[in-house]
Amino acid sequence: MKEKIINFTFCLLCFIAIFFIFKNNNVVAGVIINAVNLFLNKVFVSLFPMFIINDILVNAGLPFFFYKIFNPLFKKLFHTSGIASYVFIMSLISGTPSQAYILKNLVANNNINETEASHYLYFTYFSNPLFLTLILSSMFPINSVVKIILIHYVSNIIIGILVRKHAPLIRENQINHNINLNIGNVLIKSISKSVNTLLMILGTIVFYMLLSFLIVQMIPVSDFLKVLISGFLEITNGLNLLGTITIASKLKEIIAILIISFGGISIHTQIKAILEDTSISYSSFLKGRIMQALISVILVLLF
Repeated sequence: MKEKIINFTFCLLCFIAIFFIFKNNNVVAGVIINAVNLFLNKVFVSLFPMFIINDILVNAGLPFFFYKIFNPLFKKLFHTSGIASYVFIMSLISGTPSQAYILKNLVANNNINETEASHYLYFTYFSNPLFLTLILSSMFPINSVVKIILIHYVSNIIIGILVRKHAPLIRENQINHNINLNIGNVLIKSISKSVNTLLMILGTIVFYMLLSFLIVQMIPVSDFLKVLISGFLEITNGLNLLGTITIASKLKEIIAILIISFGGISIHTQIKAILEDTSISYSSFLKGRIMQALISVILVLLF
């Protein structure tokens, strides 16, 4: 009986959504076009080349050199091997959800196991720095933009230190440093894999931006709640709406870092989809983002 009620409720919500889509078809079309433009101008241009480069670097054995260079630091700081430094640095440069893609590749190439990959998900979540700079500079002075970005990055380091007692045993003698670089094969496989991943990311961005619009249309709420709902579902939409409301600067900083640190359900869906055919634990990512949201808000309040 309970299952029938749930199914009926979801069907009813779907028909209501269809009604609003037809009623606001021009606006809905605009939302979808904006989502596609966002993907092409911000997401695709930053992630596609990084996905290809990462595949080449992993097959060229570069993670092993990161391991050799950063192993003492990461072992002392995070109780992990130096391989974590490769995920940390590459994710910082390219932005989320690249960390899930990188971890999946490292597992497939036997550089790390799935337990290690699950642990690294706690502290390797970074929004693209260029994306953050562009979107935050439209609503904050440069000093606030720098502060928010630094807090977003520093909070990952704090999380890595906090969870280090749960880090899996380091398997130093099992680090795979074999070079397996057939550039033709790697490139073809990488392009195919990257395009499939990026299409999934496009789908989630469009879906959650549209869902955010429909919820706001169907439920009359204040502008402040619209920001929170939109930010909870999709980070870009939430931050764009945040820039349109007039509230105290400190409160705006808190909401911005909260939205950025949690990442939005859209990002969580992307991470979960990338990891779907592995045993890498999505729950580590979720716990990490809750921790990061709390730590980041405290840091904003302090500074």
